Amino acid sequence: MRYFIGNMIRGEAAEYYKATCVDLASRFGVEDVSAIVAPHITVKAPFDRHEVEMIDDVISMVTEAPAIPLSISKWNHFGTRTIFLDAVRPPPSLKEYIKSVLSKLRAMGINLNSQELDPHIHLSLARFLKPDQFNNIWKYLGLMPAPQFDIIFDNLTIFQKEKIEDKAWKVLKTFPLTGKRV
Repeated sequence: MRYFIGNMIRGEAAEYYKATCVDLASRFGVEDVSAIVAPHITVKAPFDRHEVEMIDDVISMVTEAPAIPLSISKWNHFGTRTIFLDAVRPPPSLKEYIKSVLSKLRAMGINLNSQELDPHIHLSLARFLKPDQFNNIWKYLGLMPAPQFDIIFDNLTIFQKEKIEDKAWKVLKTFPLTGKRV
């Protein structure tokens, strides 16, 4: 099975994310990211694992952390392949928390990539873009005011694909963070 771990986004920010993904897909012929996966911030990129119980055990050990407030308020991009909503000045405590989760996953034998060791907190809106798609979408978004959302990083969610060829990710399990908010 294939899994990834993220923070599920809810509320007004999630609704805005879905509407923006649908708009970009219909205007520019790109994949509707919101049809493939629920709104989220990735903590651990996709990986293969046969026993989800071990992941459950690790996640349950790290959910005693406090929920962490976070602001999402600008458009950004990774090269010309991905456009996203960016976290503005994410609290250092969030990056440290993500690194602690990754450390526990690494101890289980789950490989990490170099980008995960320095997390860039974001919500992808359009991915796998061709240069002309990127340029058109970037110009379009430049005409719109960037959204401003104050959200709470308050859960870890395991997303699952049963088969590699499956397009959509399903929510397998969500673990609320149970500590006091910082």
